[in-house]
Amino acid sequence: MTFSMARKFAFQNLKANRILEIPFVLSSGIMLMLFNIMISLINNKYVQTRHKTLPELITMGAVVVGIFTIIFVMYTTNFLLKKRNKEFALYAILGLEKKHIRKIISIEFFVLFSIIAILGMVGGYIFGQISFLGLNRLMHDVTGRIMDYPFSITAMIVCSITMLGLYFITIARSSYRIYMTTPVQLLGKQHSGEGEPKSRFVLTIIGLVALCGGYGIALTTEGTLSSLVNFFIASLLVIAATYLLFISFSIIILKMQRRRKSYFKPEKFLGVSGLIYRMKSNAVSLASIAVMSVGIIITLSATATIYSNIQKNGDSFIAFSRDYILTSDTAVDENNFKDIQKNLENRVGQTVTGKAKIKNSFIELSMNPAVAKNGNSFETYTRDAKTSPYFMFTYDLDSYNKKLNKNISLKDDEVLMTSNRKGALNMSSLKIGDRTFKVREIDNKILSSANVDSYALVVKDLSTMQYIASVLKTYNIQNKNMENSSIKCSIEWNVSGIDKNSYDNSLSKLKNDNGYTLESRAEALKGLYELNGGFLFLGVLIGIIFLTGTILVIYYKQISEGYEDREKYQIMKKIGLSDNLIKRTGASQIVWMLYAPLMVAIAHCIVASKIVYQLLKMFGVNQFSQYGTYFGLVIGVFFVIYFVIFKMTSRTYYKIVK
Repeated sequence: MTFSMARKFAFQNLKANRILEIPFVLSSGIMLMLFNIMISLINNKYVQTRHKTLPELITMGAVVVGIFTIIFVMYTTNFLLKKRNKEFALYAILGLEKKHIRKIISIEFFVLFSIIAILGMVGGYIFGQISFLGLNRLMHDVTGRIMDYPFSITAMIVCSITMLGLYFITIARSSYRIYMTTPVQLLGKQHSGEGEPKSRFVLTIIGLVALCGGYGIALTTEGTLSSLVNFFIASLLVIAATYLLFISFSIIILKMQRRRKSYFKPEKFLGVSGLIYRMKSNAVSLASIAVMSVGIIITLSATATIYSNIQKNGDSFIAFSRDYILTSDTAVDENNFKDIQKNLENRVGQTVTGKAKIKNSFIELSMNPAVAKNGNSFETYTRDAKTSPYFMFTYDLDSYNKKLNKNISLKDDEVLMTSNRKGALNMSSLKIGDRTFKVREIDNKILSSANVDSYALVVKDLSTMQYIASVLKTYNIQNKNMENSSIKCSIEWNVSGIDKNSYDNSLSKLKNDNGYTLESRAEALKGLYELNGGFLFLGVLIGIIFLTGTILVIYYKQISEGYEDREKYQIMKKIGLSDNLIKRTGASQIVWMLYAPLMVAIAHCIVASKIVYQLLKMFGVNQFSQYGTYFGLVIGVFFVIYFVIFKMTSRTYYKIVK
């Protein structure tokens, strides 16, 4: 066969199979476009020079997007090849050699992958500019312009190599399928998986155990650090359980319907028997839809919650009750405290021409040892401890009063105390070493942005802090031994009557001063926007990937069902069943198959909400209502989108059937 003839066959096939290939090209093009945007942002000089953490975040996202792009393209090409088994068999029967069929397929997929590559690169550049501006807006960076987002040659090369690799993998798989099978076998594969599946009780038991294990971990895990590890374990268990139960338990449930008297009603009989008959080939796809739906809901709700919490953190974070903080790296004791305090005040005074421009300044003493809680007692946390550590942020009373404009007094045996963990502060007294303190509870403003399980302690004076530092020791990595916790001294201040930008530039000397650490509220807020805005950006992109994959699976599932039901539809008409009954029967099957994954996904998300909320504490989210609001909103929006997708794909199904 000449190349010209093979090309004619290929283009004729592309036209004939457009109902399958257009969604493949569009969905794969969207995924490649997102992958292109990620690679372009990673290599963008503006992003690299203006944002410290963003390139690392986008790199992680690019890996995830790249993996899912490869998975979905391979899934789709496998579906396309399977639906064309009959066509390949007919080619062989008509006299075409296997090498000729391979040549036709190679041309077809070359055209398809070329279109995908063009869509991905052109769309990646166009929408990449929009994404670049949107990302800068999320991070409150108003200096970024379209000219700062040039066309990325690196992204083009990476995407081209990815598409080329997927093209050769597809050709290799199709060649193997053609060369290793006979026309009769190809015809048989067109209807593989249609036999009634067996009831697999062992898989059901394993799936139920995995599901209970995953749910149990999600519901019982307490603490941010523990949640970080357990979340992935619970996720793997629930994903495995979802696939196992869709494969096995769904069959058992359907077969149980046969024992009910209502089963022998025409609509029920046809609907249930049809579902049992085809469930074997559909279970994996339905489980995939459920898993991807969970990914969409959790990813978008979590990232939206994180981003919405940024301004709240910036406004209420106790560490930045003033615009600037200068901290001495020297540990404080009763002998050097006055000297360190004087040095800090002098350095701040030298940043302005008149000391009257320094406003609301005060000296703060602080330390934050890791502790183990045993009843109402705090002890030194050691590496062999069986429980997770708490961080105990400790401040002196004078600085606490000035931070929050309070006028609280304490006795020698009293402390102020709060926690960012609900229900953790259930003690009237606190024992540290040989001393017992009466606890006076305060609100958790002081820990409003703490991202680990923490307590905050306000003590009367430096001598009390020194006692606590001597009891609650800290592990020194360099010396590899336990030593007294370090007390740090800081000065916090505002400025007045001076241009903030000019003043920030004049602080460069303090930033480079060895032995001191300078922080500013503006830079901290910028870092929050950069980190959390980057997470939201990645969450949206990954959500789009999951949504695209969900739409793709649902669409091809409807197409597959349509082709499988077309002959059955005609048979049912010939035996005298009414069109209305046939339509209701088909509709009941489609609804069961496509809404079951959604219900499972929502159940998974509801159970996971507790452990996800624990993880969100790492980003300063300390109220479940913050997460719950976006969680409910995302579920509602996703349900509407899912319903629209179902309705649109159902039309294609009914067109094929009729």
